Amino acid sequence: MSTVPTSIPALIFRVLRSFGLATMVLTLLLLVTFLGTVEQVEHGLFESQKKYFESMFVPSIDVACVLRAMHVQYQGSFDLPVYILPGGYLLMVLLGINMVLGGLVRLKKDAIWLAKLPLRLITGRFSELTPAPRAVGVFIAHASIVFMLLAGVVSLYFKKDGAMSLREGQTSDEFQSFHDSVIEIEKLSPAPKDGKRTALVIDGSEFIDLSAGKGRTFTHKDLPFELMVKNYEVNCLPRREDPQAGTSRQVVDGFFLQPVKEELEQERNTDGAYVTAKLKDGTQVEGIVWRFAAAPLSIKAGDEVWGVSLNRRSWKLPFSVRLDHFKREVHPGTAKARKFTSEVTVVENGQEMKKIITMNEPLRSRGYALFQQSFDMGQNDDGTMRTSSTLQVVQNPSDHWPLISCIGAGIGLLIHMIWQLVRYLSRQSSKPATV
Repeated sequence: MSTVPTSIPALIFRVLRSFGLATMVLTLLLLVTFLGTVEQVEHGLFESQKKYFESMFVPSIDVACVLRAMHVQYQGSFDLPVYILPGGYLLMVLLGINMVLGGLVRLKKDAIWLAKLPLRLITGRFSELTPAPRAVGVFIAHASIVFMLLAGVVSLYFKKDGAMSLREGQTSDEFQSFHDSVIEIEKLSPAPKDGKRTALVIDGSEFIDLSAGKGRTFTHKDLPFELMVKNYEVNCLPRREDPQAGTSRQVVDGFFLQPVKEELEQERNTDGAYVTAKLKDGTQVEGIVWRFAAAPLSIKAGDEVWGVSLNRRSWKLPFSVRLDHFKREVHPGTAKARKFTSEVTVVENGQEMKKIITMNEPLRSRGYALFQQSFDMGQNDDGTMRTSSTLQVVQNPSDHWPLISCIGAGIGLLIHMIWQLVRYLSRQSSKPATV
């Protein structure tokens, strides 16, 4: 007969390790996954992922979007505030705690065996290692699930994901993030003596909230000026001012940033902002930084010239990639692509290796994976065709952890099931035969 805990800590412990909490968390994960999958149709993958899977709580549910996804004729919008609905991040934390505490409680009968296990392994007394299959199976299964949840946390905080676009014959060792914007400040003149490019970087988290007249000043000991960033736009186009039509937007050198509707795929947005450099002599230089600008904004401070540009965050690869040839196969009678293939050369430490990257067959090297993502075909100035290939580049420290955890969980459950089967058969064989 089990006793009911009387103290509050004991009651909390009982709830956190209960099977009922695990069932509730898995049910809510199913609901959150359904809502996040449905809403990405109208709101995009990036926004849905942040709202449902990377948050502690879900602020609201777009009921109209859910109804339309279920083929219910509903026009208009209807957001249901549900701040008490836990998000995917909080649910995964609760599931991890439940797995740890639940596994420890279920192993309490074999605690002595598990406590003596390390000592017996160190001292070499292998003959005393009487197996406890039930304990081993449950421990492996629970540890594997916790390991899978840990893989998700590592991927969320340490994963680098971006793209590299190459024309045939072009070589590069950099790739840019899909979503993270940065402002780079680089000395253009005089050029560095070693020829290496060095830039001061303002992370996007420091300025993406500066919309609708908001501004923030950034300083650095190596900069001869202060830089104010203001009026950031997520998706915009630079327009020339029309004196007759007029505009309520800030105008710099006859241009202003015209906001446009945000793209469903967030990586297609072209962001921009206004900047003001305040030099030490009191003069100010105003300008516009836009992600697809042909050149950085130049700021002259004494004998030095600095460039300010808005880009996607970039990372260096430990090797270079050259696109030798790109091939595209289409379905017969259509212009729909059936298969993309990039024939590349990997250059590392002066050595060249020929590789082929195609759909579902990535290139893996030095902890990086390069996938065939898309392509672009256009014309050069001389009328010849220009083909470029876009490779998705991923560096994920926990890339293979989910596979390892699935194998471990399968082994643990198999051990536990075999042990239960053996116990059942032994009990059946010990019963007296019925006359």
